[in-house]
Amino acid sequence: MKKVLDVKDLHVYFPTSNGDAQILNGVNISLNEREMLGLVGESGSGKSVLASAILGNVKKPGTIGSGQVILDEETDVLKLSEGDAQKIRGQEIALIAANARGHLNPLITVGQQLSEAYMAHHKCHKKEAWQKAVEMISAVGLTDAELRAKAYPHELSGGQAQRCMIGMALINSPHILIADDATNGLDVTVQAQIMDLILEMIRSRDLASIFITHDLGVIAQCCQKIAIMYCGQIVEYASVASFFDNVAHPYSQILINSLPDRRDAVNVEDNSSFKPDPLNLSKGCLFCERCKYASDRCKTEQPPMFKVSEDHEVKCFMYEDVKDGGIE
Repeated sequence: MKKVLDVKDLHVYFPTSNGDAQILNGVNISLNEREMLGLVGESGSGKSVLASAILGNVKKPGTIGSGQVILDEETDVLKLSEGDAQKIRGQEIALIAANARGHLNPLITVGQQLSEAYMAHHKCHKKEAWQKAVEMISAVGLTDAELRAKAYPHELSGGQAQRCMIGMALINSPHILIADDATNGLDVTVQAQIMDLILEMIRSRDLASIFITHDLGVIAQCCQKIAIMYCGQIVEYASVASFFDNVAHPYSQILINSLPDRRDAVNVEDNSSFKPDPLNLSKGCLFCERCKYASDRCKTEQPPMFKVSEDHEVKCFMYEDVKDGGIE
């Protein structure tokens, strides 16, 4: 199966008056065609910065320190000029962000915004672009598409605005779709509708996708792979089946045991008051201050990724001697 995306040892930092805040600290993930990867981690773990970096579009003063984002096994997005990177955004890789009203321009109609997104990648007349916009607005489930296209963002409900954001992401038929917590801020009923729409669009268009979410249930049902992110690192990376069969990393175990249906059945041990300082990260494991299994070695040495099984890796010294699914 063809690998459509390969992120290698990606580092991103934000300069401050007190030094560099290290936000991504050597991220490695890959994505095959028509594959769906679920990316999970608490707020501040670097998920949205990773999405922006994949697009080669980290907001200033953010800086990509090192690493590669290889597209279709040949193009390093991070080495492209800004002009060439813009050609890829939307056409090869597209992003659905949360809070549609915060991303849509309040001064022009949603139809104009979709039209402009289409014209940015196609030589066509405005009339043709407008028709494509109306068709896309209809495709994402909005009735009276022509009328909706003439609406301004403030005239739409939250769910309608988010549907328009999905339409804008898909109007140029990208090969890779990144959904960054795309249902955040919507009420529960609308969340379910938007989630169903995104999944339908991914499947019907045979897209590869990265789904950034806090909902492990969605990942269990829809994704083939899962990556658990903590403090700008992937700490567990596995097929979904292998992950839920054997949740390996201590941080992943905390996430699982914090789910509502497990919270009353287990004693969740987590020193969650500790927050890593991105200006002064530990030389050792970045999770060690919250880990009940931490040893002296964890405080001074960063663990690599160890194989738990053929399709399961974990960044923890407890698995250093794992061979073929068992501990020696």
